[in-house]
Amino acid sequence: MNRFIKVKYALLVVSLIVLTSCGGVSSDAKKAAKLTNKSIEKTNQLKLGEAEKLYKKSREIIDKYDEHKKRDKFYKIYIEERDKSVLKK
Repeated sequence: MNRFIKVKYALLVVSLIVLTSCGGVSSDAKKAAKLTNKSIEKTNQLKLGEAEKLYKKSREIIDKYDEHKKRDKFYKIYIEERDKSVLKK
């Protein structure tokens, strides 16, 4: 019985990892773009401290993909999302 619980727990953990990794590149790119755009907005409002914090959060996400095999996919989505916001205004 105890072994059965361990196996179920292991399967649950693996399932969660798989589910959270799906779409990771796309959601990371969109989040980084959103943070970048908010940073630009705060800079325009001269709220430089807030702008810096947002920019650093964005860079943390972007830096994860500098050496990643899905780098091109990330940047394609990132640029599209970043520019979408600019074009709306």
